[in-house]
Amino acid sequence: MSTQEHALYYSDALIENLQMRWGAGFMSPGGADELVHMLRGVQVRGARLLDFGCGIGGYDALLAEVHDAAHVTGVDIDGASLAQAEERRVRRGLQDRLRFRQVTPGPLAFEDGSFDIVFSKDSIVDLPEKAPVFAEFHRLLAPGGHVVVGDWFRGAAPFTPEMRAWATDGNETYEMDTLDSAAAALRAAGFVSVETEDRNAWFREYARDEYERLKGPLYQVYVDRFGAAQARTSVENARVRALLADQGQLRPGHIRGRKP
Repeated sequence: MSTQEHALYYSDALIENLQMRWGAGFMSPGGADELVHMLRGVQVRGARLLDFGCGIGGYDALLAEVHDAAHVTGVDIDGASLAQAEERRVRRGLQDRLRFRQVTPGPLAFEDGSFDIVFSKDSIVDLPEKAPVFAEFHRLLAPGGHVVVGDWFRGAAPFTPEMRAWATDGNETYEMDTLDSAAAALRAAGFVSVETEDRNAWFREYARDEYERLKGPLYQVYVDRFGAAQARTSVENARVRALLADQGQLRPGHIRGRKP
């Protein structure tokens, strides 16, 4: 999906749909437990943190409240998502520790070395060019700072027909990369101590559970809230994600690195 299309993509109804399956505050799977996995070995307490693609701010609130970041700046191109992030910031009394900013594609208006950690959860997949983004992350980090990325990755094998239809042929398409390729791009941007974590095994179970919930106890809730057609679409999307995870084609993962 191009970033221009993405800016217009998230309606309030879709944001609600995603939270109903993935939890309040989250527009991607995993929530608080997955955040802990992403941050392994990275000291967040007292850090200045940038969240690239912050969405509705659920992870940002956790980074401040649970992981004790000194300050979190969330940036996103989607205004509807940021409006909800701002509401969450005020509702939870985090005005002094969180701020959100709408941005446009390209370099971000922050000084070099402004952050101790650059964090991103399930946003890089939407960008066709990864190298400029990783170079920007490097610029924004202070020496010794960490980059922490969790995202959707593809397997190394050629696409199955189901993966091709999901990733490249539908109304919403993705710029899929392998975990190893993304790690190599981070190293090329100047990061060291780059490590990866393939989360396919976790996601296989998670995706099966999501599919069972959507076709079972959540189905009538979705029908009542979004209509029968959207409910069927949500169930089918969950079925396909579970299938792709079982095929090894869809491989969520984490990458961490350090700026020397």
